[in-house]
Amino acid sequence: MREREYLTRAARHPEGHVPGEASARLVEAMLMEGWIYREDGDGFRLEPEEALAFRGRTAWKITPDGRWAALGLRQRVLLAGAQTGSRPLACDDVRAKTLVEMHLAEAVGDAVGLTVLGDELVRAFVTSRDGYQP
Repeated sequence: MREREYLTRAARHPEGHVPGEASARLVEAMLMEGWIYREDGDGFRLEPEEALAFRGRTAWKITPDGRWAALGLRQRVLLAGAQTGSRPLACDDVRAKTLVEMHLAEAVGDAVGLTVLGDELVRAFVTSRDGYQP
């Protein structure tokens, strides 16, 4: 899925920027899903129609919904387990490394714990929604 690739790359970007090579059609689709957004020059979050028409030099940014959509089901379960402490993550675990790259987890001693962002995602999507679906 191309959207997931772009969302994953945006989630890995320190400021959450969507790669510039995303096509206009793909950007529009991700925008309509609520996975990305755009700010004007003053940092005001634009409505979707305004964002598509805006010609300023601002980047598309990933939303929490977009970060959640970038995760596979196993990553979502792993993230939720890390929050509850039921599934401790080792620093050398490949899945944990992916969560670290996406700024959702960080090394804490010999294990991996959730970042504030990772904790917020779990609270928003696992506890308040139906299962692990975005």
